[in-house]
Amino acid sequence: MPTNSVANLKTVNFQSPTGPAAAIVIGVNISDVQAADAFISEVAEKFKMQRMLSPPDTSGLLVTIIGDLPAARFAEKWRGLVATDQALSIFMSQMRVADVMRGSPSGQMLERVSLLTAPSA
Repeated sequence: MPTNSVANLKTVNFQSPTGPAAAIVIGVNISDVQAADAFISEVAEKFKMQRMLSPPDTSGLLVTIIGDLPAARFAEKWRGLVATDQALSIFMSQMRVADVMRGSPSGQMLERVSLLTAPSA
């Protein structure tokens, strides 16, 4: 039976062009695409909890997907959650970079979509 799971969730420090910075990294396995919308809501809740535990200046988010869910669909659902969840909206407004990447199990990046801006029509 396919399941969706969070493989890792952590805050990492890195050197940005403007100096030291912190980002939240979330790795997810999405093998049940039909249950993905509910799972993305769970991921958003985990992000909010991790953000509260992270340094106040945390300004990056990277979600990596292994599975068949297109990154654009994840981003669309995420942006919908941001529009209706005040805490998520506040945390996302503090992000300078926030991306979702879908990769293959071998580590090849297949696609990358920003979680900050909706594609222009």
